[in-house]
Amino acid sequence: MVDNTDPFAAFRAEEAPKEEAFAKLSQLLCDLADAEKAVYAAEEVLKKAQEARRQLDEFDIPSYMDTLDLKEFTNRSGVKMEVKSTVRASIGNRKAQAFSWLIQNGHSGLIKRTVMVAFNATQGEEAEKLLKELREKALGAGAKQEMKVEAASLTAWVRKRLKAGDEVPSDIFGVYEQRSTKITLPRE
Repeated sequence: MVDNTDPFAAFRAEEAPKEEAFAKLSQLLCDLADAEKAVYAAEEVLKKAQEARRQLDEFDIPSYMDTLDLKEFTNRSGVKMEVKSTVRASIGNRKAQAFSWLIQNGHSGLIKRTVMVAFNATQGEEAEKLLKELREKALGAGAKQEMKVEAASLTAWVRKRLKAGDEVPSDIFGVYEQRSTKITLPRE
């Protein structure tokens, strides 16, 4: 006879699980904990290896090549290395300052504004209606809005301005020169 007051009655075993079942479950739990520890340890090793690689790639080798006054170097095995420089930029937490500067200096086109309105899955008609209305009237009633400057656009804009000899406030746009080591293996 099925117990109608207990919705899970049909899934319950007639007998209580045996002690071996709990021992197996306990072992599986220990195995999972060991696997979690192994993953954490491997991630830490990877993080340290990536930090060491970055230190060599962006700082140690470029600095040492500067000391030797070398632009490129090829070792006896035919492995060539050269230091490349690229300009990077980032607004970071200086958003208000950066937006203000861009607007005041005629570069507001870099700032992109996104408007979002959330609807549930059954509100398709309402969503389409509002979208049509927004397109017709360019309204944004009750919508969430986000303003940002895409990182790639900012970096390209900064490079272009610097190349043209124009001033760019480095402190506002986080402008810096990133140096890295390019390695070319010999062709076999």
